[in-house]
This record gives sequence, structure tokens and C-alpha cells, in this order.
Amino acid sequence: MDPNLQQIVSKLCLAVETVMNPVVCQSDRLAAHQICEDFKDNSPYCVQVGISISSKEYSPVIRHFGLQLLEHCIKFRWINLSFDEKQYLKQNSLQLLDTGTKYLLEEELHVKDAISRIVVELMKREWPQNWQSLMTDLHNISQHGETQTELVLMVFHRLVEDVVAFQNVPNQRRREILQSLTAQISQLFHFFLTLLETHAAQYKLLVAEGKERDSLALNRVSQSVLMTLTGFVDWVNMSHVVENNGRLLQLLCLLLDDSSLQLHAAECLLLVVSRKGKLEDRKPILILFSEGAMSTILTAAIAAEKASLDEYYYLFLKRLCQVLTEIGKQLVALWGTDPEVGVPPNFSTYLEALLAFTVHKSQMLGSFTQTLWALFLRHEHISKDETLVSFIPRVVTAATQSLLKVGYPSQNNYPSCAYSKLDFDSDEEFNMFFPRYRAEVADTVRLATLLQPKLTFSIAYDWLKTQLQKPLDIGEVGVEKGICNLSSPSFLEWDALGVFLESVMLRLMASTNDKPDTTEGIELLQRVLVYQTQDPLILSCLLSCISALFPLLLYTPETIPVVLDKIFGAVIFNLPGQTKGTRSRAVKNVRQHACSIVVKICKQYPALIFPAFDSLYSHIKLISNDPEQLSQMEKTILVEAIMLISNQFNDFEKQSAFIKEILSPVHELWTSKEFTQAFLAPDIFMSYVGLDQAAVEPSSADTCGINRSHISYCIHTMLGVLKRSKWPDDLQACQRGGFVIGTSNVTGSPILRNPATSHILALLNNLITLLKTQNGLWLPDYLRLRHPDFEKAYDLLEVDKLAILGKNGIPPPCIDNTDSTTCKQPLARVKSFLGMIHDNSYHILGNAGQCLGYEFYSASNIITFLQDSVFSYQEFIPDYRLRPVIRVFMKPFILNCPKDCYTSAALPLLIKLCPYMLQRLSGKWQIINSRFQIGIEHDDDNPESQEVLEDQLTRQLTREYIELLAYGLTKKSHSDAQTDDIGMEDTEITKPTPHKEDSLSELGHLCMKTDALFPSMLFCIFNGLSWNDTMVCQRCFSLCWPMVKQLLLDGVMTSEAAVFVFSSVLSGLQLHGQHEGSQANLLNLALQLYEALRPQFIEVKEILIQIPNVSKPAVENFDDKILQSCPQKQLPEKKKKEALKNIVFEIIGKNLGQQFRREVHYKNLPPLFKPRRKNNTSIVESESSGKDIGLCSLFQPNSD
Repeated sequence: MDPNLQQIVSKLCLAVETVMNPVVCQSDRLAAHQICEDFKDNSPYCVQVGISISSKEYSPVIRHFGLQLLEHCIKFRWINLSFDEKQYLKQNSLQLLDTGTKYLLEEELHVKDAISRIVVELMKREWPQNWQSLMTDLHNISQHGETQTELVLMVFHRLVEDVVAFQNVPNQRRREILQSLTAQISQLFHFFLTLLETHAAQYKLLVAEGKERDSLALNRVSQSVLMTLTGFVDWVNMSHVVENNGRLLQLLCLLLDDSSLQLHAAECLLLVVSRKGKLEDRKPILILFSEGAMSTILTAAIAAEKASLDEYYYLFLKRLCQVLTEIGKQLVALWGTDPEVGVPPNFSTYLEALLAFTVHKSQMLGSFTQTLWALFLRHEHISKDETLVSFIPRVVTAATQSLLKVGYPSQNNYPSCAYSKLDFDSDEEFNMFFPRYRAEVADTVRLATLLQPKLTFSIAYDWLKTQLQKPLDIGEVGVEKGICNLSSPSFLEWDALGVFLESVMLRLMASTNDKPDTTEGIELLQRVLVYQTQDPLILSCLLSCISALFPLLLYTPETIPVVLDKIFGAVIFNLPGQTKGTRSRAVKNVRQHACSIVVKICKQYPALIFPAFDSLYSHIKLISNDPEQLSQMEKTILVEAIMLISNQFNDFEKQSAFIKEILSPVHELWTSKEFTQAFLAPDIFMSYVGLDQAAVEPSSADTCGINRSHISYCIHTMLGVLKRSKWPDDLQACQRGGFVIGTSNVTGSPILRNPATSHILALLNNLITLLKTQNGLWLPDYLRLRHPDFEKAYDLLEVDKLAILGKNGIPPPCIDNTDSTTCKQPLARVKSFLGMIHDNSYHILGNAGQCLGYEFYSASNIITFLQDSVFSYQEFIPDYRLRPVIRVFMKPFILNCPKDCYTSAALPLLIKLCPYMLQRLSGKWQIINSRFQIGIEHDDDNPESQEVLEDQLTRQLTREYIELLAYGLTKKSHSDAQTDDIGMEDTEITKPTPHKEDSLSELGHLCMKTDALFPSMLFCIFNGLSWNDTMVCQRCFSLCWPMVKQLLLDGVMTSEAAVFVFSSVLSGLQLHGQHEGSQANLLNLALQLYEALRPQFIEVKEILIQIPNVSKPAVENFDDKILQSCPQKQLPEKKKKEALKNIVFEIIGKNLGQQFRREVHYKNLPPLFKPRRKNNTSIVESESSGKDIGLCSLFQPNSD
């Protein structure tokens, strides 16, 4: 070696060893690292030194660095390398494959991987055009031993990963490599299969002979073949996978019996059977239903099951289960669509195997199969197959065990717990999995009920009958308390039974097959009604069973009083010694459950319950008058129930009188002098609810707590009455009942009135005053009046905070607090109260628009009152208090506004809100964007920090507001504003995604013609394109063109506005261009705007000229093409987009990981196939030369 090179090698080796030495100081390590990087980038000896130090005489660390040098040269200096250097690299790369490593069991994996990377990088630049002998060379090298064979296989595996999976090769080179691979795929598969067959067979022989070392080498090669095949089998033509009578599939099935290769074989097989694409290409997969394949798979599964608690064998068992389910999905896709596909051979054996996985103690394995059972039961042809039908009873019976909520990884009380320890890291993870799993099982039961209603009902009947006769099994933990807990065997059985029975009854009446006799169901209902229990958890499950059996009430209306008595017995359920203030969590839950079931029965069967209206109302009044009986929530839910029944009067006067009676205690309290005075000013309100006083314990001694309780009761009752009161669905019934008060001047449709309107409107003045007072609580002067005990009373509830941070989907761990009697602390009570009255007050206003209709919007002075109160002190209100104003009040208010009231109601509120929201959001996003630009990171150690929370709140508020603008500007369905009406839940309004084709609605046209409104809307939407939130950008994008189009039509677009909107789109492209979808949308919008604005405003062209590194001639050329008036000379849309993209390319945003990435060098090679020259000889020339061009023969009569 040249002495200079030797010196360089010594210096580099020392630098590498310094970098890797853990005891070296940081400064020395950085200096050594700099030496290595400088050499990589600048040294002309990079290739020679890399080849030199990658030889086997050096340590693995040095060798790996040498290989890195070679890879670096190929990737980043390829264009600068001479032809001789490229040839030298190719020769030496093959030499490294052949003799550059130690024996495959001794060599380091990272060294082998680095060598394969070098060959692959060379192939991506040279093969096949400049390296035609490569395939022959690789084949020859692979014949030199197991070590070389493994390396060659690694080359193929990495190549196909880069070209097919990661697609990190330029398109032209990728196409050429894929074409060449495809052309030789048959030989490659023959090569792979031969290697696999011979090495797997030799491995078994050597194992039998006890030659462990040699057998390990053969095994390693076999594993490499299987890993390489995983890169090919999911994209090559299916004919190669099944050629030679499915030789590959046979081999893979046989290897399932080999403990060292079975996992790799199963993963490869899984990729084959999971293939998508044309059905005819997937048809050969059904060969796996053959007796040989099925028996092999079953044998492997049985063997693995014996050691399934070992992690390796359990993983293999999961892969095998997935293989079986994917085969079934292919059958579902093909059966019925291909006339040649019907009942496969060994279908019964297959279903036995599938059922074995279904009943396995691992719930994860069971989950894999449930989706397939559902597909089978839904399938038009498979569901009627005799073989499958014979399995339905066993599948349904298995579901009775699958529904048990057992298997927590922290416990050891069931066999499934051992498998959960392998599948889940914590009880929280299991809690996220189990509801989905239970829903899948319940879906299977529902589908089975449609097919065999008698069977599923019979199983439910027997199970429920058995449970009713069984003594309670409390378990070891709950013995001392005498009642069940969440892990008691009896509760687990009852809980699963409730889900099963509900699933059966949901589909029983819908089935078209023979149904069971209703007398059996009625008998079952009567058995449940006479069952007595004092256990709150079991009673709750019993209520679920009664609820599930509600459909039977249609056949036995005389049972309704007994059902109501049973439910109301649970409404007032109590354990001995407990009072209203000391009830346990389990007792509270069962009482609320019973109240919710009263609502359910009144909602689903109002006509059946209506005859019992008087007795039901009397009973509710009786228990409500007992101060020690019902909680406020229970009272409110029961009021909702009786309101649902009162709608059956279909008589406005009767319903109005009843609502007046219901609301009389609320009216008395709400309009009292005491409440009116308390709501007048923030400081008075604070004293009334105790915010300026020390906390008082216990709660029974807190007089301010009673005041808070009365306010909560009034608001809950108002909302309940408002949501449940309605006019009849039938227009004729409305006319007969006195619900019609006129006809719309705009639409001509009848105007209906709600019987609750006059009573609710009478209460709105104080409600709106209270909202203004609540806003005033945030003024600095009043914040200082808070007692130190309640300084955090205005903060977000913890549950809301977790929801905002995206953690609301994680259920709590397995904590049993059913017997807890702990009450909230004073701070928690006040915090919950303030949040509740704020949110529910806006729910009342939001529902008023939907439920009260025209009378609410046209009520005297209501809009002025709302403007002055709801939007008061907005600058002091935090985002989490402002968000409900947008979400639960303004959205439904705008959506449900009658067209007659657009000008008098919708526009005034929008004029009040929109300019302020523009100012608020612009300031907040300026802070967020600047934070991202200067690279301020969130504190990773404290993801729940205030900064992260405020960031998320701003994003959510912005999204809600842009949605509000979309509802106001574009044509949306009023059904989008419908809210869930079960109980008093705070539900999200459905959010339709606006599309760019959306046109302005009638209200939108009015907004765009209102000078006090449209600028704030326009600025907010176009500014939103450059706010650092992809969802906001997408929502704003769809509103941009309709607004600009309308401004152009109205003739109010100015040059300043044109510059603003076009610049905003380019700013959005700069920020969001890194996302492919956003980039395409914004480029389309930019082109659309340029074409529309450029003819009138030359300023938009100047914006393009100002883009860095853009030449003026390029912009002029683009401009000429856009302004081309001749249709024949106009560019197609695709060419226009490409031209615009080339101009704005410099400002299109890039992902942070791509911004400072070095350019990988590629050079296009000569085309694989030379294009044929077109024959330019004209017809006239051919004719003059005497050639017959076939014209005469076209006009010859047919001899036939």
C-alpha cells in the first residue's frame, strides 16, 4: 500500500476508535468525528481507503466504517466518480460478497448488512444497463458456500425493499429495475426455492446426525431465503407463487412443522394469502384448502399450542391464526363471484381449526377469528352452506364465554390472563382492546340470530334461566362485604349475559327465518321480573336484561305496569345504612341506570306507556317530593322520561299546560328575586355560590352549596324539557293539535310551534343574564375576589384536560370503586358546577334554535340581548370557555335558523362574532407559528404542560370556528346539527367535510354582501391556510374559491384583495407543502385563482416574480400560457399545474427530515428498449411507388 494511504488509514482508524471509546472526553470525540466526516466528504482516496479498511484483518467497527465510506461515495459522490472508479467499486463489491466476510455464524450482522447495502446502491445506479453480468456473478458467488449465499440473499432482499416497499429510487430507475426483476423473476424464484428446498432438507439430516454447527449454517440460509421471499411474494405475478403445482406453498406449509423456521414460513405464507388485487389472481390461494395443506397447518397449530405460553410459539400461533383467517377472507371474496368457486374441499376441517382458535384462551386469537365469522354469516352463499350452518351453534356457544370480561394482565384469576401478559403491557391497553373484541363477538351473535333466531334465543333463554336459579358467587375478594365486585364470578356472568341477550333481541324480530314462540320470551321476561336481589351490580345487569327484553312488551302490554314497578324499584334502590349523602358508587350507578331505562322505554314505546301516563307521573311526583330520595340528576332524567310520554297527547294546549306544571318549581326559583339579584353582577354571584368564601365541609353544612344545587337543578330541568318536548311528526296531526301558527314567507312551508316555547322563553332572560355574569367572572377585578381555596375553581376539569390532550380514549385501569362512598372535595364540586352551568346554558341556547324553531328566532329583543350578553368580555374568556359558545350554541343556531330570520337573527350575531374571532385567532396563531419557526420545543418530560394545553385548545377552537363559517357560507344539511338525545350527554355535532365544489348557500350570499361581515370571514379563511394546523388548512381550502368567485361576480374584488388571497395561498403552500394532499389542493387553488384574477389584476403576476430563484422569463412564459385565449393553444390542466409547480417549487414546504437532507446522486442510464422509428412515408408516396396499401380491397364485395 502507498505510504500516504497507509498514514491516512492509521489516522482514520485512530479517529474511529476514539469516537467509539466510551472513556474519551467529549471534545476529543467531536474532533475525531469531524476528521471522519471531512474525509467522507472531501478525500479523493475515499474509495481506496474504504476498500482497504473493510478487509477482515480489521476489527468489526473499523470494517463497518470502511463500508460506510464506500456507501457514502456511491450515494453522494457518484456523479463525480470516474468510470474506472465505478468499475473498481463494482469489482470490489462482488469481491466483498465472495471473500470479504468471515464464516456466516461468526460474522457481525451489521457488517453483512453494510456489504449488501453497497451492492444494492451500485445496482440502483448501474443495473441492468451497465452491469449486465451481475445476475450471473451473484449466482456464481452463491455457489461458493453458505456465507456467500446468505449475502446474496440479503442483496436481493434489500433491493426489493428499496424499489418496491420504500420506493426511495427515482421513478425512471425504479421502473427499469422493476422491469428487469420482473423479466428474471421466474429464474429468481427457481433459485430461491431450490435453495430453500436443499438447505431445509440438509438441515434436517444434519440435525439428525448431531452436527449442530453445520446445521445452524444451513438453517441460517433457510431463514434468509424465507426473509427474502417476504419481499417478493406480495407483489410478483401470482403465477410465479403457484408455479410447479404450488411448490412454494407446499414448502411453506411443510416448514410450519420445523420449530426454527416455522415463524418465518408463517409470515411468508401470511403475505401470500393476504394478497389483494384481481379476483382471478387470488383464486390459486384456495389450493391451501387441500387436505395436505390443511392437515399440515392443523398439526403445526396443535404442536405450537402445547408451548403457547412461550413467546416465540405464541407469536407463531398468532401468525398461523392470521393465515387461516386470510384464507377465509379470500374464500369470501371469490365464492359467488367466480362460478368455479364453491364449497372448498376440507371446509369442515378448516372451520374446526377456525373454531379452535375462537375458543382459545387467548382473546387476541379469538379476536382474529371474529371478523371472519361475521363475514361468513353475512355472505349470501356461505351463510347458507350446510357445513357452516352446522357450526353456528358452536360459534354462538363459544360467544357466551368470549363475552366474559376477564383476562387482565395484572391478574391471575383466569387462564386468559397469562396470554394477556404477552399481548398487553398494562391493564389500560387491555381496556382499550376488550370493548372492540366484545363488540366483534356481539356482532357475530347478532348475525347468527338473523340466520337462526330459534337457536340463539334458546341459548339466551337457557343461560338466563340458569343464572336466575344460581346462587350468587361473590368470589374471595368480596366475601366480607357480602356483595359482588367487578371481578366476582357472578357479576362477570351476568354482565356477559346482558350483552348476549341484547345482541339476540336486537335482531330477533328482524329475522325472516322461523322465530321462537313469543310465549317463551314472555315467560322469560316474567322470570326476570320476579327475581329479587339486593346486590347493586347484579341488579344493574338485571336491568340490562329487562331492557333487552323490551320488544316483547308489544306482545304482552299487560306486563308494562310490572316492568315499570321493577324499574322504579331500582330507581329508589338503597343499601341498608346508606343515606342520600353516603350512597356508594355502585348504588348511584344502578339508580341512574334505572332512570335511563325509564327514558329508553318511554322513547321506544311511547304509545304503549301512554295509557299509564297518569300513574307514572304520579309516582314520579311522589318520589321526587321526598328530599332524601332522588338526586338532581335522577329527577332530571325522570322528567325527560315523562316529557317523552306527554308528546303522545298530540295536543298543543294539553302539552303546554303539562310543561307549565313541570316547570313551575323551576319557574318559581329561576325568576325569583333571589336568583335575579344573584345573576346581576359577578361579585354578587360569587358570594351567592361561595366563590369568595372559605370551603365548607361536609357538603351538607355548605349553604352556598344549596344555592349551587338549585341553579344546577333549574338548568338541567330546562334543558331536559327543551330537548324532549316536540310537535308531532305528522303534519296533519300538527294541524289537528294546534301546532301550526302560520306559513313561511320565504319557503311557503308551515311554521310549527313547540309547546315549551312560551315557558322556556320566559326563563331565557335570567339565563342570558347569568351567561353575561359568568363572562364577567374573568375580569381581573373579579378574579382577585376569589377565596384562595377556590383559586383553581375556574380551571379545566381533569377529564376535559385529558380529552383535549387526546387521552380520552384510554379507559381507566381495572380499579374497583363500586363500594366507594367518597364525595367530591369542595374545590372539585365548585369546579364541576361552574363548568356544568356554562356548558349546559349554551346547550339550552343551541337546542332552542332546533327545538323551538321560528318562535325563538323571532322572539322580541332576543338577538339584541344575546349580542350584549353572550359576546360580552370576550377578550378575557379563555379558549376552553369560548369553544362551547361556538360549538354548542352558534353552530346549531346558524344551521337551524329559518330563512325568514337570516337577516334579523343570523347576520347580527355573525357580525358581532366574526371580527373579534379574526383578531383573537390571528394573534394566537402568530405566537404558535413563531414558536415553530424559532424551534421552541415542548417539554417532553411534561406533555401536559400549560403550553401544550393552550396550543391544543387554540387548534380546537380554530377548527370549530372554521366549521361554523363553513356552515354559514355553504349549503349544509340541517341534520348535521342533530345532537344525541340520550340523557344529558354533551355530544359532538356531526362535522361534514366541506369540498371544493361546495357552493355558497343563501345565507352565504347574504354574508358576502354584508360589508361589516365578509372581510373578517375572508381574512380568517385565507389566513387559516398558513396557520400551522393541517386540518384547519384543509377546511379553509374548500371555502376559498366559493368566496373569491362570489366577490368577482359581485364586482367588489380589488387589487389589494387579489394580492392578499393569492399570497395567502402561496404562504399556505410554503407551510403545508410537505403534505402531499395539502400540496395538491393548494396548487390547484393557486392555479384556479391565478386564472380568475390575472385577467383583471396584473399584480398577481408580480407576486410570482418575487419568489426567490424564479426568472422573469419563466413567469412571463407561464403567464402567456394562462392568458392564451385560443382554445387550441391552451395547455391542458395537468401541464398548467406542472408549470405552476416549477415556478413555486422553491417555496413549497418540505418535511423537517427532508430540509437538510443531502441529495442522493443518481444518473439516468440509456433506455432498456430503443423506441422504434416511425415510418414517415405518406400514403401518396406509397401509392406512387406502386405499393398496395389495401384501399381497393376495402371496397370489394364479399365473395360470400
